[in-house]
Amino acid sequence: MKKVEILAPAGSYESLVAAINASCDAVYIGGAKFGARAYADNLAEENMLRAIDYVHIHDKKIYMTVNTLLKNSELENELYDYLSKYYLQGLDAVIVQDVGVLHFIREQFPGLPVHASTQMTLTMAQGAEVLKPMGITRLVTARELSLDEIKTLRAGTDLEIEAFVHGALCYCYSGQCFMSSMFGGRSGNRGRCAQPCRMPYQLHGDGKNLFPQEEKYLLSPKDICTLELIPELIDSGIDSFKIEGRMKRPEYTAGVTYAYRKYTELYLELGKEKYETYRNNHKDEFKKDIRNLQDLYNRGGFTQGYYTSGNGRSMISLNRSNHSGVSVGKVAEIRGSQGKIQLAEDINAQDILEIRDASDNLYEFTVKNNERKGGIYSIHLNKGTKVKPGNAVYRTKNNKLLNDLSEEFLKEEKKIPIFGQLTVQAGEPLKLILRCRDTVVESEGDIALKARNQPMTEDKLRKQLFKTNETSYQFQELSIVINGNVFIPVQKLNELRRRALAELSAAIAGAFRRKGLKKQDCGFRQYQGREQGDTVGISAAVSNKEQLMAACEIKEVSNLYLDSDAVPFRQLLELTGYIQQNGKKCYIVLPYIFRKAAYQLFLQNKTILADNTINGYMIRNYEEYYFVTEELKASGLGKELITDYNLYIMNLRAAQFWKEKGVCQFTAPLELTYYELKELEGIYYDLIVYGSIPLMVSAQCLIKTSTGGNNKNDSLASNEPCCKSGGELIELIDRYQKNFRIKRHCRECYNTIYNSRRLSLLHSLEEVKEIKPKNIR
Repeated sequence: MKKVEILAPAGSYESLVAAINASCDAVYIGGAKFGARAYADNLAEENMLRAIDYVHIHDKKIYMTVNTLLKNSELENELYDYLSKYYLQGLDAVIVQDVGVLHFIREQFPGLPVHASTQMTLTMAQGAEVLKPMGITRLVTARELSLDEIKTLRAGTDLEIEAFVHGALCYCYSGQCFMSSMFGGRSGNRGRCAQPCRMPYQLHGDGKNLFPQEEKYLLSPKDICTLELIPELIDSGIDSFKIEGRMKRPEYTAGVTYAYRKYTELYLELGKEKYETYRNNHKDEFKKDIRNLQDLYNRGGFTQGYYTSGNGRSMISLNRSNHSGVSVGKVAEIRGSQGKIQLAEDINAQDILEIRDASDNLYEFTVKNNERKGGIYSIHLNKGTKVKPGNAVYRTKNNKLLNDLSEEFLKEEKKIPIFGQLTVQAGEPLKLILRCRDTVVESEGDIALKARNQPMTEDKLRKQLFKTNETSYQFQELSIVINGNVFIPVQKLNELRRRALAELSAAIAGAFRRKGLKKQDCGFRQYQGREQGDTVGISAAVSNKEQLMAACEIKEVSNLYLDSDAVPFRQLLELTGYIQQNGKKCYIVLPYIFRKAAYQLFLQNKTILADNTINGYMIRNYEEYYFVTEELKASGLGKELITDYNLYIMNLRAAQFWKEKGVCQFTAPLELTYYELKELEGIYYDLIVYGSIPLMVSAQCLIKTSTGGNNKNDSLASNEPCCKSGGELIELIDRYQKNFRIKRHCRECYNTIYNSRRLSLLHSLEEVKEIKPKNIR
């Protein structure tokens, strides 16, 4: 079987070391800028350069996150200087979300592998093929894909496939979330997500709450754990198992990395049948390994994510949004201020336990001494606590596990085996040859002296050279050749050892260095801006027949954007014909998410979509660009393409990327300020000035969660709603009593959550004009 990469998160230098000690193949890590985890302990320049060398000395790889959206000034003025040092040092790859950054890297850093981030929301090989000409070497799949979709993806591309196998899941498709940005100005697309999805909400439909009071974390998915699915994941064609957790402690990184390395290697070594036999014979061992992962971090238990389910209640941690810990027993008895806990698991001194009822944490305390499973642990309760017999007891910190992981993976560096040969001859310089993997260095020391009394023995020489504890190395084999009776001062042996090992490190790291970098002037030019006096048109986006008819009556509206799911396909041309009859241009707005089942459905209806009553299409992802240009042959039909706001033309390089693809009409993104939009004046076809803004696009279905249903992944619903709420309108209510409307796209099976406040730029008319869009939308 092929090798599968175990890719570990490194939110700090300590986590990087822990991951390598736990036998990862590669780490992904952020530098001081442009990473999607701005609040991790990201590495400053000196430590990042050191980390690149450290990883290579240990025969691993390091991928740096440059996976945020960059504003134009950042890309043009900062990115080159920021990235050039790491490129020259030997960085193995960068992870990228912004196609402007992708365009820039291909131009300025030739040969640097680029991985398409999960925030690019790639769901099919067709989307990957759009990016491949720009030098993408690997795609990180959207986390919502099923095993079947990944198999189809594998069959359609020769790019490496990386997929998340463990850790936190976002409720929203990555790269499609504005909730943190709109709520508090902390953009997830800029690495500053405040996680408002982990806050409490209610869901209202038909004037009533659709969830019981204790179920309030409606947007908080459980953490994914796929240890049980390793055979299926490997067989689906995934090249790299990605572990989430750059905000977690080093012990978490080590423990999770170790578990996935262990079972991945077992499957690759044993094969399917023998692996199943091993698992059947080691059920308790596997159960313990899962329990250790739960002790490290879980939210309401684990889910296998979207690999086996499309959405539904079983994937959401409804009662708690942070670490749930593991169940260790129940309260057996309360007498006054004294309580007794019947233990179902061993507990350890300095563990942290919580006593809970169905909706709340009632009491938290630190364990004072070890107690075995089956025993009784006595506690003193503070006055006024609501603890009752039968309350569940959970452990949220397993002190022994953390100490064990620290002892094994954090305290000492994993040593690299080396081979050496020392040659000693009186009157000649000492010669020490070291070999590590394919790298060989030869170092010379001082001249060996002829011994007058006691000559140097092989054991003495070996003992001194074996003192490598302060380095990354450990001798696996050392041959020593002594010619004659010689004497060598210990200090000189130490100097030779240190020099040779330093030269070995320099040689290994040096093999990854790049040279000859020079900033390129590739003739990139800004777009010709529109003149201030040009007439600004009006575009209207409509999602149903009533809105369409109202918009058609307004003579100033020149463009109508019609949602593709406004009506069934068989009725679509009635609406597009009506738009044409009213003298408007008609554009079909394609779905936010375009997965395998939707792609096939649209393919079946391509005759309708190519009708001459349709002037063009608004695209929202890379799969749709491929679909309209390759399947519909849109350019040959004379159709126009417009990118929607969520394809993020945040800088001129992103505009250049799409221009080279034949697309020159862009919708302005939602997260740029007036001054940042002004810097890009004249490039936008549309600027959104009014409407309800989507905060999230989710594969989850709130109605399915409320009813307890679960959709099978990549099944395609009929044109009728697949989830019956008893009413059309459903709304999320937050803790401030703000209402967020939910739209269910049942045909493509996803939900859109809209902001409670409508955007309106009516008061900013002059500023809008200064941005010089062709149309306001």
